[in-house]
Amino acid sequence: MSSVLFLAILGPGELVSLMLESTFFGKGILLILLCLSLMSWAVMVDKVRTFSAIRSGHSKFWAQLDLWLDGSLKRSQLVQWCQEHPELPLANLVIETQDLDSVPHVRRASERVTYLELENLERYLILLSTAVTISPFLGLLGTVWGIMSSFFDMSAMKSADLTVVAPGIAEALVTTIAGLATAIPAVIFYNMLVRKIDLIGNELDRLRTILEESAGGGSGAVGPAGRDLFNRPDTHGSEKI
Repeated sequence: MSSVLFLAILGPGELVSLMLESTFFGKGILLILLCLSLMSWAVMVDKVRTFSAIRSGHSKFWAQLDLWLDGSLKRSQLVQWCQEHPELPLANLVIETQDLDSVPHVRRASERVTYLELENLERYLILLSTAVTISPFLGLLGTVWGIMSSFFDMSAMKSADLTVVAPGIAEALVTTIAGLATAIPAVIFYNMLVRKIDLIGNELDRLRTILEESAGGGSGAVGPAGRDLFNRPDTHGSEKI
């Protein structure tokens, strides 16, 4: 409880002072955590911007696909629209399969595009998972080191006075805070980004189904593009990219 109360009364100035007064080992850990935090935030900001653009672009793509399925848009016009938006995974899937007219060929091309697109979206997520994994342990290492320093100081000074043990305890608390401050945002964004990648993978699978049926012919009510309208996959409902 005393540690919690101690942290509660600290302001930014006191925290900075504790960091500057920590030992060389403690400063090293704090520097590593700072680098991990900066890299994590850079990845998070970049991925949020990327997925925001993909969400908006995919919404427009499905509208264009609806026009094609209804016969209001030619396949060449759909391909042209996709060529103007190469940053969209769904658009790249249409471009890659535009000249294919058999289900096996469409399936193989779709699987290849899906793999490449998802691999591209997962790039740099390893930095977030690394920060999530090692940041708490680095904070714990700094905590243990600070407590050990306090015990060594008590042994050397033959005193358990607060002025003797305070620097080591303060270093321990600061590294703990730094480790948690690095790991908590990283794990939140990592889980969110992984889920969004899964949603994009689902969209790619839906589009592959449509293109396969367009190439091979469907059954039931068929639209102008040869698409089986009754079995048409739905786009995202309650959960968005």
